[in-house]
Amino acid sequence: MAANVIICPWCQSEIIQEAGEEPDKFCPVCDNELSGYRTLRFGLGDEEPAEDEEEAEDDALYGRQGLGDLPEDLEGLGLDGDDDLRGKDEALLRYEDTVEAILDEQEFVPECPQCREYMVETGRQVVQAASFAPKRPERLRGGAIIEAPFSMTLYMCPSCFTMAYALSEEDRSRIGDRLSRDPEADRK
Repeated sequence: MAANVIICPWCQSEIIQEAGEEPDKFCPVCDNELSGYRTLRFGLGDEEPAEDEEEAEDDALYGRQGLGDLPEDLEGLGLDGDDDLRGKDEALLRYEDTVEAILDEQEFVPECPQCREYMVETGRQVVQAASFAPKRPERLRGGAIIEAPFSMTLYMCPSCFTMAYALSEEDRSRIGDRLSRDPEADRK
């Protein structure tokens, strides 16, 4: 009996589904969608490995040559590509190692709202009064929730490159103090 194995692109769990069974739409481990981006499906069981007979028939029918039979003028194009792919794999591994080292250095590591990967801290942005118009709710008697200048830490996801901001710790404390004051006590 043949079974399909689906590998979740988010948590890399193998989800085995029996033949004739409706495929899962969500991963039972991490609850992410399976039918979308980066989902891999592999067939397992008594299926015979696919032969290249159909390809050979098509090649013969349309007069194409296999990659092993490249004309001399096309040999330098690198269509065999093993060395090129190996270089890309090594570059990806170096990228992942560098990101991991940066994450290890961070004190706070937020999760990306898009893909749930950890985000790297890329810098700090200071918002000046000239570029910020604060909201002044009545509950605060015309006072702003936050006054400029204030600073935010900028985070970037190394997987999907989504950017996110987080208010600095000092400015969080300022907001907490401001919002925890009793508005009636301020009137006296």
